[in-house]
Amino acid sequence: MLIESNIEEIAVISPATIDDLPRNWSCDWLNIWNGTAFYCENIVKIVYNNQVWGLVKYGLYPYFYPELAPPIFLEINNIEAHPTSQGDATARFIEPLGKWLIWYAIKVAFEFCPVTAVESFVYLEAYPERVPYYRDKVQMEYLGFSRSTPSGEDLYVFRFSRTAAAEFCQRHETRWGKPKLYE
Repeated sequence: MLIESNIEEIAVISPATIDDLPRNWSCDWLNIWNGTAFYCENIVKIVYNNQVWGLVKYGLYPYFYPELAPPIFLEINNIEAHPTSQGDATARFIEPLGKWLIWYAIKVAFEFCPVTAVESFVYLEAYPERVPYYRDKVQMEYLGFSRSTPSGEDLYVFRFSRTAAAEFCQRHETRWGKPKLYE
């Protein structure tokens, strides 16, 4: 991961615990944690200098409980960077937190979702103000307004096909480097 000074730094992406959840970010992560079905969903964190800088909740679907079936797509349910790293890229301490978390979720999808004829591979729903980020910066395919959100919020849907997800990971690793895997 690179920070503003372009020095290579070590950050770790790993499963979050309830103690990792911030109490003062935009998302209500404690409530999200309590609503997470950990048999098919997960919350992971990105940590730099012993501080949580980003969180993402994703789920593998469809999940046929209690009978196991391989999922065919991944949905990014919630994603948030530390408040001091949001906004203008020039004001961010660490970047690109959101892209690293999306990269990680895509890697999970490639690991657990078998190759199928289904074109949609990774989904994400976003608030209206985040549309330009996911459409232009992350380069996800914009599908439009989501009228069926359970919370009643106005959200917009994006997706990656398998091919587009692989291209995103390749672009990301070319620009930001390939992470070292620790056993």
